[in-house]
Amino acid sequence: MNTPLAWKNLAHNKVRTGVGVAGVGFAVILIFMQMGFRGGIERTATQIYDALEFDLMLRSPAYLHLTEPRFFSRMRVQQAASLPEIAHARPFYLGLSEWQAPIRYALPVGREGEDPKDPAGQWRGIITLGTDPNDPGFSREDIRQQARMLTDPRFVLIDVKSKPEYGPKQGTKFSEQDIGVETTLGPERIRIVGLFKLGTGMASNGACLTSPEGYVRACPWQTIDDVNFGLLKLHDPGQGEAVRKKLAQIYGIPLHAAESPEYDKLDAAMLTNSDVEILTRAEVNEREEYRWVVETPLGQIFQLGVWVAVFVGVAIVYQVLSTDIDNMMSEYATLKAIGYSNKYLTNVILQQSVMLALVGYVPSLVISWVLYRLVENASGMPMFLTTEIMFTVLLLAIGMCVISGIGALRKLFQADPVDLF
Repeated sequence: MNTPLAWKNLAHNKVRTGVGVAGVGFAVILIFMQMGFRGGIERTATQIYDALEFDLMLRSPAYLHLTEPRFFSRMRVQQAASLPEIAHARPFYLGLSEWQAPIRYALPVGREGEDPKDPAGQWRGIITLGTDPNDPGFSREDIRQQARMLTDPRFVLIDVKSKPEYGPKQGTKFSEQDIGVETTLGPERIRIVGLFKLGTGMASNGACLTSPEGYVRACPWQTIDDVNFGLLKLHDPGQGEAVRKKLAQIYGIPLHAAESPEYDKLDAAMLTNSDVEILTRAEVNEREEYRWVVETPLGQIFQLGVWVAVFVGVAIVYQVLSTDIDNMMSEYATLKAIGYSNKYLTNVILQQSVMLALVGYVPSLVISWVLYRLVENASGMPMFLTTEIMFTVLLLAIGMCVISGIGALRKLFQADPVDLF
């Protein structure tokens, strides 16, 4: 039969088909958003690392996550600098300090921050980065240029992606109007001397950049001789594994701390700040993504959300196809009576399922792109509609509709020519 029966079935009742397409589209949009959120978590988890310049990283084996990196002796970075294969060995400081939103006008003593809509005077946790202004540890030239203004321990740069709760003059985002504003970071007074654009990670809604001396003012529990990261840039990145082995010999540690036969006997207190581990960039990113996507509820929630969306789509499409088969039972029985097999009718239903998936997918793709932009602008979370996400969602949409079609076949097989008489 040359007649496109599957398409004619869909076109026969436009209202019912419209409901089916809307149901598929709703489920597909849910899948797009859940996958977008999950991808946003992955990118947010590593975006600070992505801006740093290193091929190998030194860090404490007691490292927990970005804002609890622990620390180790700066001497380890200096030892690494002695190797001829290493072009730069930079100490880098990172921790969570407290930021007081600037008070822009006089308030009675003890009344600062009482208005919940006005953050002035309120304290917020803020990611604090420390780097040498003469040799910043960033790969991005815009941040390197701005970091050179950190000539005094009291000076800081504020991330323009920090949320309004940190007290920008505009009320929505930090801008050049905030340059020169003074406030408190940790126990000390500081002045905003510039801006940079980076992103804040998962543990805080704000970030600032200062010099190493400024960092220890903001985080007084740490000395300048205790660093959080050692950023090692190699002359030849292809020598990473060989350099890592050399460093492990110099430090007198296993290449991976977990390879030590005594590792299982060490408790957290003994591991904290006891030595260093040496990681490649790929290992750093992989571990941080695993931390936020797998070990925390955030990534698991969005992963579960994908399967919930698929289940919703399966239920909706099943109802549409089942109703369509019920309403056309006599027509299917007639086709059986004139010789068409169950195999042919099965192909018709599965074709309808795939058509619903494709027709529902296209507008959902456009709507999801718009929603990605809105969410990114509102939350600051990076949302990218990648080719991988688009292809994966398309396959899930087709699979979702095909499963619904298979489920609806039970009714089709009940169509009997005897029912015509």
